[in-house]
Amino acid sequence: MRCILSAVFTLLFAVFAIAQDPGKIDDEVRKQIGATLVNYYELKDAMVASDAARAKAAADKLWKSYDLVNANKMTPVQKAAWVKLEPALRLDTEHIIDNDEIGHQRDHFKPLSNSIYALVFNFKANDSDAYLLYCPMKKASWLSSRKVVENPYYGNKMLDCGSVTTTLKKQPKN
Repeated sequence: MRCILSAVFTLLFAVFAIAQDPGKIDDEVRKQIGATLVNYYELKDAMVASDAARAKAAADKLWKSYDLVNANKMTPVQKAAWVKLEPALRLDTEHIIDNDEIGHQRDHFKPLSNSIYALVFNFKANDSDAYLLYCPMKKASWLSSRKVVENPYYGNKMLDCGSVTTTLKKQPKN
């Protein structure tokens, strides 16, 4: 229980450290960040499959999706949130791209997942429900487009280790 609270506190801190009323979010920006979430899901699936080469390719797509986020269409509050999150997103994504070892990739998937959660939460960029799952063995969370537990931190070794802790409901369009 203490581990779950610690993980939830970490995620909440990541969210509330940048959370202010973001104002109206430009539809183009929401779509761009929504595409980032879809690319993250692809990376998560590669981690579930314990496929380091596939994870590298998915992380490369994720990296390129950051380049497409148009910060010029953001309010000052939104831009400040993006500026705080982008370096962490890029750092962990780069480590996944540059490494062939699934264990090392998974080490960076953990903080990347926290940053993606903060990004999606702050920009309300999920076009469908997104589920935050938690693995008590790894003391780590991840996002999924489905409620089904498929643990990206252990793959086949402990595929069903974890549970849904939060649901980010589908966000209505502005």
